[in-house]
Amino acid sequence: MYGGLIAETGSTRDIFYNPKHPYTWGLLNSVPNPKNLVKERLKPIDGQPPDLLKPPAGCPFAPRCQYAMRICMTQRPPLFEIGEGHKAACWLNHKDAPKVEAPIRRGTYNE
Repeated sequence: MYGGLIAETGSTRDIFYNPKHPYTWGLLNSVPNPKNLVKERLKPIDGQPPDLLKPPAGCPFAPRCQYAMRICMTQRPPLFEIGEGHKAACWLNHKDAPKVEAPIRRGTYNE
């Protein structure tokens, strides 16, 4: 959930190994690598959460999303069906959206 709305839903495998929402990507990238013996700085998600008393018209994550498109600022995305039981509320999952690879750091949950 983000901004009071479901951002992504699915099985543990879906979320950790095939995430489809930029917020999920940010959360996974903020987890320290348990295999790394050297202390590393945690990577926060830039920006601030939305004001829930004045929610944005579009996607609540759009102001913090490096992949945000014009539509993200004005229209709330539906929960797009990714696979059986896996859904994500992101315009990047629309059939006409530009293709973006999840920038997930290797060595965490997806190896």
